[in-house]
Amino acid sequence: MTLTENQAAAMTALIKTCLRNMGGENLAELQCDPHTWVDASDLVDAGWGQKEAEGTFGSLVAEGLIYMEEDFALTPNWDELRKFHA
Repeated sequence: MTLTENQAAAMTALIKTCLRNMGGENLAELQCDPHTWVDASDLVDAGWGQKEAEGTFGSLVAEGLIYMEEDFALTPNWDELRKFHA
């Protein structure tokens, strides 16, 4: 899967948001959290404009990196998520 720089930056921002929300620092801690919910507003909070955030978020859904559960959530593919968080 090849993402644009914008999409990769968005994934990094969304992972950081999830970590901040659960009080964690790394993906190993996030793996123990069953609630990796995200929203386009998380990208707005990270500096994207509203329309840009919505478009970027939608493109990440289309790529399968975000999916609809009860709410939108990060993919459970931890190998894929590691690409966006060191």
